Amino acid sequence: MSPIMVLLISGGIDSPVAGYLMGKQGVRLVAISGFVNPKGGDMHIKKISSIVKCLSKELGQEIPLYFFEHTRALSRFYGSASPRLTCVLCKRMMLRVAEKLCERTGGSAIIMGDSLGQVASQTLQNIGVIEQAASIPIVRPLIGLDKVEIVRIAEDIGTFEMSTRESPECIFVPPRPAIKAVLQDVLIEEDKLGIGKIAEDLFKTVQEMKIDQGNEE
Repeated sequence: MSPIMVLLISGGIDSPVAGYLMGKQGVRLVAISGFVNPKGGDMHIKKISSIVKCLSKELGQEIPLYFFEHTRALSRFYGSASPRLTCVLCKRMMLRVAEKLCERTGGSAIIMGDSLGQVASQTLQNIGVIEQAASIPIVRPLIGLDKVEIVRIAEDIGTFEMSTRESPECIFVPPRPAIKAVLQDVLIEEDKLGIGKIAEDLFKTVQEMKIDQGNEE
């Protein structure tokens, strides 16, 4: 039996490629995406659904797709005492939700589209702090690839054009996000926020979205 892994998928170029590389190795994918803007939810759903539909056809497997109301957590993080940690808190919460979905779907690991140093949350120190929010393996197939390599794969599999379509941007990114987060500082913030309750409430918003397998418009 092929392993099941939960793919954290965004509207960007990287995460679909990460999912493709693991699916090509025989991994069965379950995709989940969080809303990062209170507006434009329909646009986000359409974009992610198109990308997952493309991946399903490319890999020859039907990929279940879930969404959750991540803005509920992000608004709490951005209003916390240390807004510079918003991006790290965001990724840690994504892992918590993905891990709970793994428990529901029989998944054994979480796939992320991280490429080392590409953005603030993907510095080596931040990656180390983020991954400690989960107790199951985190798979990062793009970690050593540069953007040119990732774009080439995205173009080859047909997700690049979809990933570069306009979509609602995250409105919670701080002006100066932390690039060297300290775990103890993050844990203090999460304790003040009551992170366990936030994670439980957030997971209650997870809903599966059925994808129309017809032709693209």
